[in-house]
Amino acid sequence: MHCLISLWLSLWILCLFWAKCQGQLIRIPMQFQASFMASRRQHRAGRSSLLAKYNVVGGQEVTSRNGGATETLDNRLNLEYAGPISIGSPGQPFNMLFDTGSANLWVPSAECSPKSVACHHHHRYNASASSTFVPDGRRFSIAYGTGSLSGRLAQDTVAIGQLVVQNQTFGMATHEPGPTFVDTNFAGIVGLGFRPIAELGIKPLFESMCDQQLVDECVFSFYLKRNGSERKGGELLFGGVDKTKFSGSLTYVPLTHAGYWQFPLDVIEVAGTRINQNRQAIADTGTSLLAAPPREYLIINSLLGGLPTSNNEYLLNCSEIDSLPEIVFIIGGQRFGLQPRDYVMSATNDDGSSICLSAFTLMDAEFWILGDVFIGRYYTAFDAGQRRIGFAPAA
Repeated sequence: MHCLISLWLSLWILCLFWAKCQGQLIRIPMQFQASFMASRRQHRAGRSSLLAKYNVVGGQEVTSRNGGATETLDNRLNLEYAGPISIGSPGQPFNMLFDTGSANLWVPSAECSPKSVACHHHHRYNASASSTFVPDGRRFSIAYGTGSLSGRLAQDTVAIGQLVVQNQTFGMATHEPGPTFVDTNFAGIVGLGFRPIAELGIKPLFESMCDQQLVDECVFSFYLKRNGSERKGGELLFGGVDKTKFSGSLTYVPLTHAGYWQFPLDVIEVAGTRINQNRQAIADTGTSLLAAPPREYLIINSLLGGLPTSNNEYLLNCSEIDSLPEIVFIIGGQRFGLQPRDYVMSATNDDGSSICLSAFTLMDAEFWILGDVFIGRYYTAFDAGQRRIGFAPAA
């Protein structure tokens, strides 16, 4: 009996050691969102924030010329995907936007300004309630479409699923600009970009996970469901990829700049016609849109028969959606096509009437932003360890 107990203890200790050595795969889910018809104002707000993030304008010139952890993600209006984390000891829960187009982690602070409506609409971090809180003292500021979010930095424990990151620096927001974050289903943002684009050069959360050896591989991957009425909006996996979530094999291409998740985009085709080649693109889970340089923006929306508006939108005829062409992005020599159901976005006007909008929006820059319209169609693996990104058709 003594031998059996010793053997059992040995096996138990070995299992604990093995789990520690092997790291973890953490899955993060997305919660139910009852209303799934986005308003036109929400589309415009999303576009405004996107342009501010990349410090570019919407191209008025063009208007004048041409008239290890899996997180389950919440799909809100196909505009944003969010999942849970906790900060502090004991953990304080937050629903967060996981954004590959930025690199900072921030949440609202319990000390936020009474005038900051967005802050008071969400759960706020209470530093005095955490035994592991360490003040930093530095101030931070991040630009968004309607102003700058600002506050102070701190350090604390951050937990995502079973992963616990120690001494993570993050922002405690005391001022949130305008209406940008008032009606969002997330309290703050987890930036999953690289340190060169982080405010004040702060180490991003995923880099901390890798440095603290909390994941086997320095890889995270996104599986996003595009149906806005889905109870589960998809999955974010830390530590690897889930082969059950895509078909075939991943097509990997090297990153050209490890700040954003930027990579070479070989060719763009519309109805079999090449409209450009040898562009750069950025994979950005923080936007629902496809942001195009001015030339491609005009060509694609014209070929779609879109009606331009004064707000740099293109209205499409909802009754003709099925006849619109496939639009193909060739990446790493492989074809990644989008059908009309992928790139046409339904929205409502203030009077409740329904309209159809092109997901191709204007950005006055010479690179593309591939947001959730693309990532929802193609499972995406973000390999920080090997500085590459991979795509495969989502299951």
